[in-house]
Amino acid sequence: MKKEMLYLIPAILLLSGCGKSVSISINTNKNESTVSESNDINESKETEITRDNKQTDVEMFDATVYYKPKDGYEPPENVIPQIKTDNKNLDSVVERINSTWTNDYSNIQLTRADSNVFSLLIDTVTFDNNNSSKELRGVNINSSTGKELKITAVLKDADALYDKLMNDKDFIDNYDDIDNFGEKMKSVLTDPDAFSDGENINKDVTWSLSNGAMMIYMLEDTKNGKRTVSIPVDYIKYKEFFKDGILDLPDDYAFKIILDNEINANINGKESSVKVDQEIDEYGILQEIELKTDGNEREYKDDSNSYGISDAYIFKKGNSAYLYLELTYDNDYRSIKVIDLNKNDEQSDIQESFADTAPLNPDKFYLGDRVATVSTVNVERKYSLGDDGKPKALENYYTIVTPVSLVSKVELSVEHLDGVNGNKSGDEILPVGALLTPVGSDNKTFTDYRMNTGDIVRIPMQKSSDGDITIDGKDVRDVFEGTFFAG
Repeated sequence: MKKEMLYLIPAILLLSGCGKSVSISINTNKNESTVSESNDINESKETEITRDNKQTDVEMFDATVYYKPKDGYEPPENVIPQIKTDNKNLDSVVERINSTWTNDYSNIQLTRADSNVFSLLIDTVTFDNNNSSKELRGVNINSSTGKELKITAVLKDADALYDKLMNDKDFIDNYDDIDNFGEKMKSVLTDPDAFSDGENINKDVTWSLSNGAMMIYMLEDTKNGKRTVSIPVDYIKYKEFFKDGILDLPDDYAFKIILDNEINANINGKESSVKVDQEIDEYGILQEIELKTDGNEREYKDDSNSYGISDAYIFKKGNSAYLYLELTYDNDYRSIKVIDLNKNDEQSDIQESFADTAPLNPDKFYLGDRVATVSTVNVERKYSLGDDGKPKALENYYTIVTPVSLVSKVELSVEHLDGVNGNKSGDEILPVGALLTPVGSDNKTFTDYRMNTGDIVRIPMQKSSDGDITIDGKDVRDVFEGTFFAG
């Protein structure tokens, strides 16, 4: 949900020490960082992603979406989405995202985070005189400089790309319900001055860069209000229009796909088209998943009483590619269906769901789950893509992402830690009335909490064979005030 981006100063300075370049021939396959607000097209070369004569690796960096309580509120009230990265060049941009560009009605969708590009979408609901409206903001940044990427640093011939898209009847027909669609596309592709500091003049259209496409976002009026429409401009299909630095990707990556939109990916080492759709019956229940690869159709019957696909990603690792489809059920329960794009009909189901941080790196990504321990909370942990395409846990520790505020009803013996999931640094007896926010757990034997002092403490717990949780032999409802459990 936030945006901006610029490019490398001499690539020799930036990428020395790396070692090879992978074009998005993807086949499916403090520094004083500031956001440049200049609209001078003559400065565009400073923002572009450049390469030296040596081939250089494009590397992922860690970027995570999380939530914090709004000042003056205790969780779970008024939580604000935030983002953090381990790229110091982005400190200034991240600060603006977290302090200025988001509120408690924002949603952040991370779309790309590598040594070339940092990109995301912020989708925000605003209120004025009791009237609500949606606003879109795209953040597109050169990861090496921390400066904003203009569309002139992304496209070689924006006018030609616009003409090609507008003359494609199949493309146009997908978006004929969007008012002034052609004008909005033209402003995104051909008018760099229409976007400054990640903001569009009308706030109802923006763009970001993913690992598979340039994503254009527009608001569409429906009977239930405005909804965000995602429009992918496929890197592979339109690669002659993109500048080289944009198409340079890590060896392995993942990217979001849009249902009923054909996208290209690397399957068995060759560029192949992939299209996913679903059949929903009159009662809103998923009946069938339809997958088409290079024109070959596969159908997957579903009898899980799912309400359909809520999100979809392609994971590309080596020459293998896997489709991850998140399905949604009653009470917002979710699970994922994994389909091997290399092998016909090979599929599996996992209980996890996508996390708040979008999965972009097959070697390290987050998946979420819902558990009932000291309350019913959403948790997430790190995974990598296994050889069979299924996620393989990288740790036994789950981060608790549902903000919960608990108050102790009894004295509690706790272990002080030197940070979240850190080493033990001491013991203490907490009095009745201690304020604790759960931050992590192994979901079996302990939960870690943040005290109002900021200290992290660990409290052991016991889990019975039927899943009930106790602390010192007491039901958690008798230990804490503020617990809640979903029915």
